[in-house]
Amino acid sequence: MNWTENDLKNLKGKGFKVDDRKIPEENKPKIVIVKRSIEKDTIHAILDMFKLTNQIKDFETELQFSDGRRFRFDWAIPSLRIAIEYEGVFSKKSRHTTVNGFSEDCVKYNLAVCSGWRVLRYTAKNYLNLETDLIKML
Repeated sequence: MNWTENDLKNLKGKGFKVDDRKIPEENKPKIVIVKRSIEKDTIHAILDMFKLTNQIKDFETELQFSDGRRFRFDWAIPSLRIAIEYEGVFSKKSRHTTVNGFSEDCVKYNLAVCSGWRVLRYTAKNYLNLETDLIKML
């Protein structure tokens, strides 16, 4: 399907975004539509606020923190070695709720802590605590 600019604007207005990072270039369609998450958008906005008010220098999304593994943090403040993870445990299909997915998350978080990172983890029920938690850590 060929998407027009108007189609994309309509989809964005309904809460969709484009995310094609995980698709190999040779198999990549023109766009991939992904449902937006109000929780993730809010976390990103909180980090933007901390950056704009000079409380943090910068932050990154999808930071790969280990050379030996392909583990990535949802967000990271590398200068402070703070990682922020959003656990999608309430969605119908979540790798975080399977035995293998949960176990891999444990390996990832243990590796992060052993490498000197502090990991903050949030769900749809507690993500608004990020601002308070960051203030405590700064």
